[in-house]
Amino acid sequence: MSYTVRLLANAQRDLADIEAYYDEHVPHETDRCLDAIEVALDWIAAYAHQPPVSRFGLRHVSTETFRYYVWYRLFEEERFVQVVAVLHHRRGDDALGERVP
Repeated sequence: MSYTVRLLANAQRDLADIEAYYDEHVPHETDRCLDAIEVALDWIAAYAHQPPVSRFGLRHVSTETFRYYVWYRLFEEERFVQVVAVLHHRRGDDALGERVP
């Protein structure tokens, strides 16, 4: 069974910021980075229940190669996932805490 993945506005802005950063600094890697995030989102859709709940009551998965965490909340009964943030692994709890509704 799969879950519907919904990105909150903050997560959508995170993706836009990531794309803008890569377009400016390493444009030849932009598509690869966004594809890695898309793979992580697809994995979440299929296996959202697997990662344990961690900080702020959220679960997360990391992307391959680009070291971003996709932070999400699982609504098991409703069969959907709410993506709260997509943050580089170096961003701390403060950055994540700002995005937790």
